[in-house]
Amino acid sequence: MRDAAPRYQQPVLSTRQLVCVEQLRREALAAELVIGICLRNQAKHLPGALQSAMAQSAVREGRGVVLILDDSSSDEWQQAIADWLGHPQLVIVRAVCGSAARARNALLDFVDQTLPKAQWVARLDADDRFAADNALAALAAAGSQADADYILGSNHLALAGEYLPVSNIARAEILTDRNKLLSFIEGFCLHGQEQELPSCNLLLRTRSGIRYPDVPSAEDHWLVAEVLCLHPERGCIVSEPVYAIYSLGGPTTQQNRRSAQWATQRTRLAAAARRWVMYLASGEEILGVGQEGIVWRNERHVIKHFYDWSLTGSQAQQIERLLAGRAGPVPAVAWSQHEDGSVSCRYPWFDSRPLPEVLSTRQVLSYLQRLHQAGYVTSNIKRSNMRLTPHGELVYIDIGKDIVPFSPSRFMDAAARLYSIGVLGNSDHELARRQSSARQHEALSEALPGFPLFYRQLVESLYPHCRLENYQPLVFPQRTESQVSLLIKTCAQDADSVMAQVGHLCAQLTYPARFRRIILLIDTFPGPFLRQYAAGDLARVRQAACALQQQGVIDEVWEAPDDAATIAATYQQWFGRMDITASHSTAGAPLFAQLWAFGRVETPFVLQCDVDVLVGRRDVNHDFLADMVQALAEPATVGVGFNIAQAETGFKPYAGAPGQYAPEIRFGLLHLPRLKALSPLPNSASQGKFELMWHRSVQQKLAASGGCAVRGGDSRSFYVHPQNRDKQNSVFGQWRDLIAQGREPSAQKGQWELDPQAGWSYPPRSEALVFLLKGRNTGYPLLRRCIESLARQTDQRFGIIVIDDGSAFADTWFLPALLGEMWPRSTLIRHQQRQGYIPNFIFAVEQICDRPETLIVTLDLDDALMSSSVAGRLLALADTGADVVHGVMFRPDKPLQLYQPDYVSPRQKGGGNVWTHLRGFRKSLFEALPKSYLQTEAGWVDDVTDYAMMLPLCEMARQPVFIDDLFCYYHQRAAYSPERKQAQHVLLHSLFNRSAAAWPKTAAPASDTA
Repeated sequence: MRDAAPRYQQPVLSTRQLVCVEQLRREALAAELVIGICLRNQAKHLPGALQSAMAQSAVREGRGVVLILDDSSSDEWQQAIADWLGHPQLVIVRAVCGSAARARNALLDFVDQTLPKAQWVARLDADDRFAADNALAALAAAGSQADADYILGSNHLALAGEYLPVSNIARAEILTDRNKLLSFIEGFCLHGQEQELPSCNLLLRTRSGIRYPDVPSAEDHWLVAEVLCLHPERGCIVSEPVYAIYSLGGPTTQQNRRSAQWATQRTRLAAAARRWVMYLASGEEILGVGQEGIVWRNERHVIKHFYDWSLTGSQAQQIERLLAGRAGPVPAVAWSQHEDGSVSCRYPWFDSRPLPEVLSTRQVLSYLQRLHQAGYVTSNIKRSNMRLTPHGELVYIDIGKDIVPFSPSRFMDAAARLYSIGVLGNSDHELARRQSSARQHEALSEALPGFPLFYRQLVESLYPHCRLENYQPLVFPQRTESQVSLLIKTCAQDADSVMAQVGHLCAQLTYPARFRRIILLIDTFPGPFLRQYAAGDLARVRQAACALQQQGVIDEVWEAPDDAATIAATYQQWFGRMDITASHSTAGAPLFAQLWAFGRVETPFVLQCDVDVLVGRRDVNHDFLADMVQALAEPATVGVGFNIAQAETGFKPYAGAPGQYAPEIRFGLLHLPRLKALSPLPNSASQGKFELMWHRSVQQKLAASGGCAVRGGDSRSFYVHPQNRDKQNSVFGQWRDLIAQGREPSAQKGQWELDPQAGWSYPPRSEALVFLLKGRNTGYPLLRRCIESLARQTDQRFGIIVIDDGSAFADTWFLPALLGEMWPRSTLIRHQQRQGYIPNFIFAVEQICDRPETLIVTLDLDDALMSSSVAGRLLALADTGADVVHGVMFRPDKPLQLYQPDYVSPRQKGGGNVWTHLRGFRKSLFEALPKSYLQTEAGWVDDVTDYAMMLPLCEMARQPVFIDDLFCYYHQRAAYSPERKQAQHVLLHSLFNRSAAAWPKTAAPASDTA
């Protein structure tokens, strides 16, 4: 829906897309002989070749068919053979191969898989012809009689339709004698000899496993030279009748002769053949040859001797370092360099067997897991390069340049290839890099059924900490203080804050023990209020109370009655007088509502507090409630005050002489039976109202009776009381957040009342690397996953900023504990109301981070880091001057999608993937960014903010870096609605059409080094 990046033809790992144009007829299914013609844009020559093939006696007699494989032609060759289309003995298949070798292998695979009666596949180039009508039948008969796997015939040569006087006769006395064969190969490869190997005149037995090597030129000579040198006993040489007429003027032939590869491959073939013959003459047991070298074994080892051009000494050292000390799927290898400069390696011989047609999914997974653990990739995945141990373990035996350092893109390539052959049972040649306009994930999703889910499960098995099912929801402890209720007192003037404050108190006070009941007491007094700071709005308080109860934050809502009879009866119980019916004291302080509630509480203990108190927890595991209940074990103790912020850490014993302290009216634990036993409490009256508040009456009675209220406790849990004049301060939410975290300023310690001038601020971050974590309503399992991924980092020299943008207190109170040992270098910012992505970013970068060279990396709270090396790599890049950094992102909903940032003109490329996670930038770079790039006419950009921010930052960056060799970032999100996608499309279109950002003329670029 958004402006997509333009598509280009590029190499993509994809299948051959091999498909038969029409349903196979019975003639094809019954055919014993198949003439295979591979073509690409050869409409001019194809009719002659096809006419020649159809004239073969085997075809005329119904024993053979002609199979044309079209490798992505664009010349409408079908029109050139229109008269033959529909012929029962003509089979046409289409494929995307990309080279002659791949096309020929595709044709061979098609025959093996779909033509059950076929015994031989005969090659005929589209610009060649058969030399005799019985050539196919004669060669096939000779090969069958010899029980051969391959047949070589002779050919005449033609140029511009005229026969040349020299023919290429297949002579057994030369081709089956290794020394003569070597001289023959060197003659045409090195010395200009016109007669070449008769490689075009080849018949292969079906299901023999013989395939062309995947080289850009001379693939037929490589194949024929190999089978003649190593397996002469499997072949049959037929000199007459001459098999074909080979055209030297064909477009493919002429193009090959003009290419540098044509000469290079012949030079290499001659050198390789000499080495083959040398080792064969030595009597060594040859295991195989390839494009890198020859492999043989002795009693104890398997040895591979590399060709001079295929591996240098320095390249061997790189592979040696890559494999050193790593227990992966490659055997332990020892290296040697010979006097001639060539390189060989060896590994111990082990009992093994070839790979079967298919493997178990477990075997495939195990191999790839070991590959990842070892930190390298075996990129040339095919059956001949692997063995299976007696224990069912896969071993990679193709030691060479195809063993490369690990990267996620290479790893996915290897996984796809092994899945293709091991799970789906495809041909080794099915997957290859071919030119395509398809994206890599599109090609693999279409080509390999089930692979996206397989690959997701594979990657998640490598990083199990990213799997959300490994994290259970937060479960409160089973211990409940069955004898204690929590009573929160509020009134009509708390309408603006009651929702937030009750949420704050309940989140801060209900761990590690729960109360039997949580009660919100509403004093319905309409005002005026003592030290009034806001107009009373009882309706809004009731509405908030209802919402809190529905959300399960509180258990009950009590409203104090206002009838005179109930007030008088309550005062009779507590003060022994029935003549007073005023709910408040002479000073205007609330009195009746609290005493009435004390009479209704069913538990013997009540922790009662004003709704405006701010609770701090330095350690959420501190069981403050157990401490306070234990303090009430003393028979004379009536109340225990909740501690205040202390300058000294540790536990201060609870103490209080009779009458020394009043029970804490703002915040304290009361022993209700003992409190009630003190009645009647002393209290004088004036003008129909009591003069003392209830706690002062209790204090007087305690002085006379010998009872006491105590203070003290553990400094890990405390409270601060804000004065009414400060409750509407714009930074009140910041005060509450800092107190809740136990991060009140030093000047606040030792004080009951909140000091607005104490120096309140969030801790700054000065580390070279800072992770910025952001989210809202994230949920405990996701939060834990995110933070655990940081704790797993090997290099812990980073800071953390966590911004929660408006979640409920119940969803964030545990964050300090969750951060664990990282808490001292973390800054936690929790907003009561959502502020928005961009304002939060600006605040974190410009206000919290205080070093211009700091590298700030975003990590959404619902995502996670993958590799434990991410932080270390980022720190290294910070040291070397990177000003923008990206890292590999994995999305479980799109497991095959590779996101590689393109820093050149990203607006013209659909964003160029610069939006993707992992992403980071220097503080100095962000501060130089004109903020207009982050705004629209409506204000701050509030969606696709990753594009809005990273597009201009990448345009301004001097040294952007992409970490492409680690799985860095696990990005998991819910699907967007169609409406949101449409809105994003409109906004993205606007962003892509903005001008590129540049450094302001008044700003200097960031320093290149940290």
